[in-house]
Amino acid sequence: MRKGPRDVVESAYLQRMMLYCYLFSGSCSIYFGSQVSLWTAVGQASLDALILTLFSYLLLAYFSFSSRFKQVMTALYASGALMSMLSIPLVYRLELLSSKQQDIGLLGWLVFIIMCWSFVVMAHILREAIQKHLTTCLLLTFCYIYLSYQLINLVYPQM
Repeated sequence: MRKGPRDVVESAYLQRMMLYCYLFSGSCSIYFGSQVSLWTAVGQASLDALILTLFSYLLLAYFSFSSRFKQVMTALYASGALMSMLSIPLVYRLELLSSKQQDIGLLGWLVFIIMCWSFVVMAHILREAIQKHLTTCLLLTFCYIYLSYQLINLVYPQM
């Protein structure tokens, strides 16, 4: 929480690499954490990345910080990929336990803590990017997550 997007190198190559990591880790997390096909997982992760990119672009444009776009997206993709990679083994095990109707206990709490930490990290990145209060950025992060969830469920309805 000491660093922000301003500390990220402004590089289109680095941004693209972090996008690929974000897509890969997101696809793996969705695939191993739910009972969907690999292509559905890739589609959902891609849609999430598109929503994140559009949401961030519009937010930065609204607050007149468009020049920070590459750095903000690199930071968001990198932190999202890291959080997904940390959660993949936990989510996979969680899916196995819940499919066998076994107690998830501590494992569920660990996944919840990683999700909360990811939420706070994203809000921090937005706070550093648009220079608004953390409470405002937590609300904006919640709006992004809600929007992403709703749009993904609209395109990929749950059975």
